[in-house]
Amino acid sequence: MKKKPTVVLQVPSDLGAQRLGTSLALDALWVADVERPHKRSISQLTTHRVNYNFIPERGHSGPYAQGKYIEWLSQYNQATAKLVEDHLAQPYPLVISGDHSNAVGIMSGIRSFFGSSKKIGVLWIDAHADMHTPYTTPSGNLHGMTLSALMGFDNIELSRNDVDPNLLPYWDDLKKCGRLSDVPKIHPEDITFIGLRDFEIQEYHLIRDHQLKHYSPYDIKAKGLSVILEQVKAYYADYDAVYVSFDVDVLDTSISTGTGTPVYNGLKMEEAVEVVRSLSRLHNICLWEFTEINPLLDNTNSMAKAVIDLLDVLFEG
Repeated sequence: MKKKPTVVLQVPSDLGAQRLGTSLALDALWVADVERPHKRSISQLTTHRVNYNFIPERGHSGPYAQGKYIEWLSQYNQATAKLVEDHLAQPYPLVISGDHSNAVGIMSGIRSFFGSSKKIGVLWIDAHADMHTPYTTPSGNLHGMTLSALMGFDNIELSRNDVDPNLLPYWDDLKKCGRLSDVPKIHPEDITFIGLRDFEIQEYHLIRDHQLKHYSPYDIKAKGLSVILEQVKAYYADYDAVYVSFDVDVLDTSISTGTGTPVYNGLKMEEAVEVVRSLSRLHNICLWEFTEINPLLDNTNSMAKAVIDLLDVLFEG
């Protein structure tokens, strides 16, 4: 019998993204849920919010163009890691995060809970690779650097930026995030991308050189989604724990209007349902995250409504 989410963890920071609004994701999901006449899912669960109260004024991103808000986000992710570690004993938390930079703290909390010797898999369901660093970032937005921080990559070899040396201690803090400060938190062989289709050359070199597993929309069409999902589940069957991170920009632009970085040729809704239904049957899931829902970019709350449909799949018997 598959496990179902038992608690919601709210990690609402949107400082790592270009656009304001993902901090409102849980509110948008609650509205979408309670507007339904006969069904409830996420609004029935107890919610715990990350314990970090100081948020800088939006627009004052700090002195580092290659790492906007990095001073605050290094602290915020520490608080997130503690929240996650404190709630992993119950199977399993559902995290609703603001932008994808919060995954640094989420994964660090998982690592601190399970310890350095355990095999932890990461399913990164996302249009983007999120493998830039301060040396390679074109934007300075930390939601595009998450996996590099978690794998301890700097990618100086392909540097495109002159990085302020005063930024580097904060970057190291992100890499060492959590009670267990070991670097890296995860290894390249532990990650699988699903829906990946938008990345820069610096990220491509890391994917190629470290042989990260990835399935693009073209792979899905060529191999078949069900075949890919069975391969993924077989690969992670002997892992101690699996973290699933679902960035809503993996969805096709016909669906993903309410997110900051939509990308053409994504998953259709029926494909997304299949992904969630299939992966939710993994016996070793420790945490499921939905991220980058931005109701300020959405006139009808359609993105939140689509995610509620996906959450219904998680809550199925």
